[in-house]
Amino acid sequence: MSKVCKKFDVVAEIMPNKGSVRIKVRVLRLWKVPAFLNPSEISSIEMILIDEKGAKIHASIRKQLLYMFESKIQEGEVYQMSCFAVIPQVGYYRATLHPYKLLFQIKTQVQPFKGSDICKYGLSLTSLADVCSHNHDYKFLVGDGKLTKMVVVELTDASGKCECALFGDYVEELNKKMGKADEGLPVVVIKFAKIKIFRDQASIQNVINTTRIFINPDIPEAVEFKNRAKPAMDEEFLRMHPKKKVSELTDLEEDGIFAIYGVLSGIVQGEDWWYPACKCHRAVIPDSGAYYCNGCSKHVFQIVPRFKVKVEISDGGSTCVFVIFDSDMSYIMEKSCAHFVGKSKVSNGGSCPAEFDAQVGSKMLFIVDNGPRQSKIVDGTFRVKRVCMDSQIIQKFIADGPFVTPVKAMSQAIEVESDNDIDDVDVVADYQPLSFMKDVIVTPPVVAKTPYKEDVVVTAVKRNLSEVFDGATKVQGKKSMRRVKIEKE
Repeated sequence: MSKVCKKFDVVAEIMPNKGSVRIKVRVLRLWKVPAFLNPSEISSIEMILIDEKGAKIHASIRKQLLYMFESKIQEGEVYQMSCFAVIPQVGYYRATLHPYKLLFQIKTQVQPFKGSDICKYGLSLTSLADVCSHNHDYKFLVGDGKLTKMVVVELTDASGKCECALFGDYVEELNKKMGKADEGLPVVVIKFAKIKIFRDQASIQNVINTTRIFINPDIPEAVEFKNRAKPAMDEEFLRMHPKKKVSELTDLEEDGIFAIYGVLSGIVQGEDWWYPACKCHRAVIPDSGAYYCNGCSKHVFQIVPRFKVKVEISDGGSTCVFVIFDSDMSYIMEKSCAHFVGKSKVSNGGSCPAEFDAQVGSKMLFIVDNGPRQSKIVDGTFRVKRVCMDSQIIQKFIADGPFVTPVKAMSQAIEVESDNDIDDVDVVADYQPLSFMKDVIVTPPVVAKTPYKEDVVVTAVKRNLSEVFDGATKVQGKKSMRRVKIEKE
């Protein structure tokens, strides 16, 4: 009669005083750490292990034991392992939340295990709002004086936005994967990244040899996220909302979201055409030499100018005033708000840039929300949720006639831009001059699928990354925004 095998330990319950540890785990991530003084040599092998309950723990194989285990363990495979040293996980180099880590020994046993249902990806999803809530810094483990590529991308989910800085080989990896991605905005999954506080805002950074990046992965979480993303432009304007005329808006008592065709007949002069905003997109007000954000409930010292332009829209018989916010106005003008604010060198308010007048006479489609909160603002204007200038979609919209029955029910979509959630904040009359413009953060444009170019910053990486970010920001700030034309998402 065969021996009855001891049951496997639960990873979450591993402690130094529990005796011999025996676990069944999948190698979720495996990476080799180069020696500090000789990068061609391997100093250790690091792993993230996950069990059937989803608990994760860090495991290390030191240099002296590489010959025993390096060829036996592969990333993604399942093993039963036993006989480790269990030590506290301390310091900055922490890859899991487990308070302890496993250290391989000479007597450690490793055997492949078939037929396990342990999760392949082991995702523990965190919202960007949770990332941005961090207020303390972490060390980034890089070598001083080394040259490396760097790119900063912006990530968005339903909770907000967050910048992500990628260094070294991760820049090339992102370029290749984005080049193979489908049209539309990609779904990005990042595992084993670090949180860095920069300019009082939390951002995400890769960890060399550790972080993993997935573009449009075929996993339930990513598929669900993509299905809730902003719909394709032709679908939203032609098939998702009832049509209304401009003349019907003023006396419209029906709540809902409507598609409207009109001609931009003029720019409302003498009104504020931009507002200072926090990186969460909410308006800020000057206070005590800084700016206060009600959304973040704190003072911020770096702000972003964002469009809030009032325009007159006519359908030939009636005229209404629409308010167009940042993402849509940037789409119309093909440039960011920061470009025009920096060029005008004036305070918030006064005459709109002359370039706006070039759009007078343009035919456009608008999505207007006539709900209790988003409908007519107190001054009688209407808040725009999305704009379309695609001539083919406009022609199809007109050809379909004045009435349409939506063929697809709308679920709650993930807004790529959260302009419509911004609280209106009155700007005080003695608004400060634009001395902050030299430090303004300009959000890079989101572009549909195009061949990737080497649009990166090559610079010296230092343990304090503020100077690196400053350099990247200045380079990006000089670029004009290209038209964001997303035909299919």
